[in-house]
Amino acid sequence: MSLTESQIAQFQRDGHLVHGPLVTAAELEEIHTAFDEQTRLWAEDIGADYDEYLEVVSQWTNVWEDNERFRRQLHHQRAAAVAAQLIGCERVRVFHDHLIVKPPRGGSTIPWHRDLPNLPIAEPRAVSCWLALDDVTVESGGMRFMVGGHLEPMSDSIDFLNEAKDWGPREADAVPVAVSAGSALFHHCLSWHTSLPNNTDSWRRAYIVIYMDASCTFAPE
Repeated sequence: MSLTESQIAQFQRDGHLVHGPLVTAAELEEIHTAFDEQTRLWAEDIGADYDEYLEVVSQWTNVWEDNERFRRQLHHQRAAAVAAQLIGCERVRVFHDHLIVKPPRGGSTIPWHRDLPNLPIAEPRAVSCWLALDDVTVESGGMRFMVGGHLEPMSDSIDFLNEAKDWGPREADAVPVAVSAGSALFHHCLSWHTSLPNNTDSWRRAYIVIYMDASCTFAPE
């Protein structure tokens, strides 16, 4: 399923786009099962109580290396096709995948940041496919974006523990984005975004794949 010209124009203007559903209800249930099974294995590997483990650990990278179901999701053809359309390229490559979790009544505030300054990619030609595994609302810690922020000049990476972007009066312009389970939020690698703790009794889980133009080059600095 190709994106419309209107959807592409919206992404180019705003820096993000909700698209979907990207997976079926049956596929989503498979991913839920894979999440439960895999996180239990990770907890067992370090001898941790499962519930305590999920209270402390909130992000896992390169999940595809450990789990066949996430490996198949990494190669989701429609997600890759949408990413290519949004970037404006013929072929994409995967930078990495990761799971991000905010448990019920848990999680922390993720400060305002952009992804690209933290990635060893030279060109700003990458997008994240943020697949919602649960219904995501403002109250459950859904992401907030500064619309059009991806068009602003390049900036340095931030210290996630000690720094915060101060938007001043512009903070009021931040837009919260809700995403239904099974749909995906695609956002530009230079989009400014943040999220608050999960203040609901439901999980807020997401599986993210970062796609880049296949012609992007390595920037080790």
